[in-house]
Amino acid sequence: MLYYGDNFDYKDWEIMRLFGWSLLLILVLIAGCNANPASTLPYDDVPQNGDVARGEALFSQQNGIAPACSSCHTENSSAVPDLAGYGAIAGTRVEGEDAHEYTFYAIAEPGRHVVEGYGNAMYNKYDDVLSPQDFADLIAYMLSL
Repeated sequence: MLYYGDNFDYKDWEIMRLFGWSLLLILVLIAGCNANPASTLPYDDVPQNGDVARGEALFSQQNGIAPACSSCHTENSSAVPDLAGYGAIAGTRVEGEDAHEYTFYAIAEPGRHVVEGYGNAMYNKYDDVLSPQDFADLIAYMLSL
């Protein structure tokens, strides 16, 4: 029996030891989870030019289990980054990445570049459901914002 005084017996210490090892195991498992897996779609496979109108349609439609971008990225939302003026700032976010590349990784590996003040809660499997041309179209639309 666990006792919160001066008299811990062997069973109490054994329970505490097991609890400690269990907690350590849980922490190791959590640390090993990758919240930002590498994209299954190589960036070089995505065309540089896309169709803005088709990208706008993709932005607003759910694709299988992947939620529509517009389900979170709505006007005046404080939970996600505002996309107003996105095209003007995307190329300035990460040194060495142009706007097209930054936007690709923002969609395919959202945890790679988390905007300050926001967490990494974005769906991270769009690269499993969108084709390279879909990505190009979606990027074209986003850069038009």
